[in-house]
Amino acid sequence: MASASSPDIQLSRAAARQFKKLPVEVRTRVRKALAREAERIAGASRGRGGKSVKTIRGRSDQFRRLRIGEYRAMFDWIEEDNVLLVLGIVHRRDLESWLRR
Repeated sequence: MASASSPDIQLSRAAARQFKKLPVEVRTRVRKALAREAERIAGASRGRGGKSVKTIRGRSDQFRRLRIGEYRAMFDWIEEDNVLLVLGIVHRRDLESWLRR
């Protein structure tokens, strides 16, 4: 059951550093895309997401990847707290090396 309050978006320390390095126009796009995704997930409670969202499964964890132009935002949804936790924001060319870390 979705919470009545609007979802919160939190950035990990690494994601916050990456976000600050982005050009202003890209930051605006990322902020809007993350807010849209958080609202979509909170409203649906669960679901697969749009065309630009994919689930990434590793050996010990899983998270989602949101495509925002040339950038990718990796995030996890914490349903109990109604929080979209952003783990990283990277350019698509750097995605593979980010995933290996």
